Amino acid sequence: MPKWPIRVKLIAGFSLVVGMMLILMGGSIFGLHSFHASNLTLVDQLRELGASKDLLESVFALEPPREGTAEARLDVDRKVEKAQEALLVYFKELKKNTTRGNRANSGLEELALVFLMDHDLATIRNQLRPAATVEPLLPGTKSYLVNYADKIPVRLGPVDGPPARIARLNHTSMLLPTMLHQDFYSILVVSQKQYQASRVIVWTSALMVLVMLCALAALFHRWVLYPVRLLQRGVRRVARGAFDYKIDLHTGDEMQALAEAFNDMTARLSVTYADLERQVQERSKQLVRSERLASVGFLAAGVAHEINNPLASIAFCSEALETRLGPMLEPGDGSDAKVVRNYLRMIQEEAFRCKSITEKLLDFSRCADIQRERTDLAGLIQGVVEMVQHMGKYRGKHVVFQPKEAVTAQVDSQEIKQVVLNLVVNALDSMESGGTLRIELRELEGRAEMTFSDEGCGMTPDVLENIFEPFFTKRRVGKGTGLGLSITQRIISQHRGEITATSPGEDQGSTFIVRLPVRSAGDADDAHHTNKTTRAA
Repeated sequence: MPKWPIRVKLIAGFSLVVGMMLILMGGSIFGLHSFHASNLTLVDQLRELGASKDLLESVFALEPPREGTAEARLDVDRKVEKAQEALLVYFKELKKNTTRGNRANSGLEELALVFLMDHDLATIRNQLRPAATVEPLLPGTKSYLVNYADKIPVRLGPVDGPPARIARLNHTSMLLPTMLHQDFYSILVVSQKQYQASRVIVWTSALMVLVMLCALAALFHRWVLYPVRLLQRGVRRVARGAFDYKIDLHTGDEMQALAEAFNDMTARLSVTYADLERQVQERSKQLVRSERLASVGFLAAGVAHEINNPLASIAFCSEALETRLGPMLEPGDGSDAKVVRNYLRMIQEEAFRCKSITEKLLDFSRCADIQRERTDLAGLIQGVVEMVQHMGKYRGKHVVFQPKEAVTAQVDSQEIKQVVLNLVVNALDSMESGGTLRIELRELEGRAEMTFSDEGCGMTPDVLENIFEPFFTKRRVGKGTGLGLSITQRIISQHRGEITATSPGEDQGSTFIVRLPVRSAGDADDAHHTNKTTRAA
């Protein structure tokens, strides 16, 4: 569907409403106009009918005068004059209706009768009073009778004397009701047709408005109610914690943009929530690990010194025995001498190994303040790599470190050197001959990021879960204490950094990523204060 913004849809809906109002107004106005026109026509026709009634009464009141009676002649003259006045009133009504078009016909036949009646009345008066000359009352009577005599619906024969004239007047006036009745009936027929037309138009307008109203309701539901209901449902689902809920809305307007923004927001919330959950789990693990480390620290601090003294005595006694029995344990003295010599050497090695473990425990229990200094991390890593490559047991294994940029950080160089050494040694120990360890260094978002990727034995999810736990190790018995990575994590935590371990699986290598802040917390605050001061200036 076309993409219409809400303002266009509102304009379309408003136009639809205006169209409905115009249709209703048009149908109503047409019906009222038809009714008004029919009413005016009927009223005017009734007035004309009333004027014709007065005219007929005045004409029927005419009687021929008796011979030789002047008073009778005068009385007839008065009645003729009254008939002329009634004729003038009827003529005005007829003229008005003809001019307004409020007649079913043109009114020419009635007009011809009126002119004839006017002529006869004037003639009667002239006959009653020979000394006087009475002209027809209506304008145009003479010219009409001369020019349009053939259109008069009464035969114009020779008529003499008032009686004959009155007789023709009676006959002529009797034609008027028939004509007016026919005209009135025609007006009723026209009014009925106008009523039927008005009825059809009004019903058609009502149906059209009903259809348009249904269409407007459907559009309003589709454009407004449905999107709002979907958004409300989405907000409620998200409020209940369903951050993966998506609103599928395709209205092509701001509602769709709002739904897309809502989906983007929920996606970000889902990622943020997952990240927060991961951080909570990590912090919980770190808390448990810290408690364990504290317990180990207390144990190491209380026991290491006591163990070192017996271990030193054992090592000293074994060396003394080996020295005093050395001349007696020559190679040629038999197998017993060889066994004794091996046992004495094993006692010394194991004693020194225990001493090494206690020393690591002491190192692990120490939580001294770190001494930060500006350190070139690339040079530090390069020094550790060169030192390790000279060890004979790591020959045949490759370490690739080619820094792309110089990265310096405010760290304790000795502590970070121990971290790098532990990670490099662990990676090399996990690889077979021919394996490669790749080290990368870069600065990202105010942090130094060191990445150690090896091609070693890899780790399972269970191992990754416990890799930083104290005394947890995958090496063979007697080949590791399981404290190296725990010490490494403690050092990085003291530097307000983080370390993460990932592995695709067993025999697929491992990757350790160490992130350290380039500046210490105090330096960062000073830099922030300096920037604010500079902006204010």
